[in-house]
Amino acid sequence: MDELTLFFLSFFGVLLLLYPFEKLQKRKKIGQFIREEGPDLHNHKTGTPTSAGLVFIPIALLVVFLFSKDSDLLIPIAAGMLFGIVGAMDDLAKLVKKNAAGISALTRLTLEFLFAFFIVYIVQRINPHTYLLIPFTEKSLDIGWFYFPFSMVTIVGTANAVNLTDGVDGLAGSVYIASVFPLIVLGYHSNLYSALVGALFGFLWHNWYPAKVFMGDTGSLSLGGIFAVSMALTGREIYLLFFGFIFLIETLSDIIQVGSFKLRKKRVFKMAPVHHHFELSGWHESMIAFRFSTVALVFSLIGLLAWRGNW
Repeated sequence: MDELTLFFLSFFGVLLLLYPFEKLQKRKKIGQFIREEGPDLHNHKTGTPTSAGLVFIPIALLVVFLFSKDSDLLIPIAAGMLFGIVGAMDDLAKLVKKNAAGISALTRLTLEFLFAFFIVYIVQRINPHTYLLIPFTEKSLDIGWFYFPFSMVTIVGTANAVNLTDGVDGLAGSVYIASVFPLIVLGYHSNLYSALVGALFGFLWHNWYPAKVFMGDTGSLSLGGIFAVSMALTGREIYLLFFGFIFLIETLSDIIQVGSFKLRKKRVFKMAPVHHHFELSGWHESMIAFRFSTVALVFSLIGLLAWRGNW
């Protein structure tokens, strides 16, 4: 089945099913809890329906599973399901505890690394390799046994990077679309990404400012896991520097902020991740989503140029 059909199946499925999903949460008085350390500008969002990933991730993955004949996509699909389970556990814990804490960081990371270990093991069974393809060249770098932990860290890091980016209305979804769209043009796992992009457009119909529903950890962790595993299948983890540029910057801003405060007792940003810095600097949420997505698209297009060496 062609990419456009996969796109529209996911788009309309998510667009329509999120309406009753939101109504159910409002009727049951289920909603998002806002972190106390977050911007005061977000306090009004408390109670907004959440965990839309429970809708758009299964729809997108089911569409790919049923209508795509590309067996290579089974591994990214499995990754999306496994990391989605971690996210769902976190979302559920927040609802049960009635706060934004979720499951403990240790529990979450332990599960993520266990699932990453399993996924990398399967990848190595199907396509054994210990090399990383070098952007802009026709060369590869064989890192031997170190490839296994490197790939695991990349998968877990990318999943959490997408999760960190999900901080203002429309941001994570639009940045993800901009990041992977060039891969559809390239034809790299295009069936998978066409379905995901369709699902995310359906989600953004509800999530663009002012958001009627939030993605939740179910969606963000799953999206990040799929993205990283898709690249790991062919030893292209380094290409995430381009295709996942905004996700990387969001993560680095958080690391820099925490490190600076612990070492110097000073903050580099008004608030981290960096999208909150711009929000507190006066940027509207829609402006942040648009500009970050624009930058993501530009760097993904640079990624296409980098890809040409390993075409």
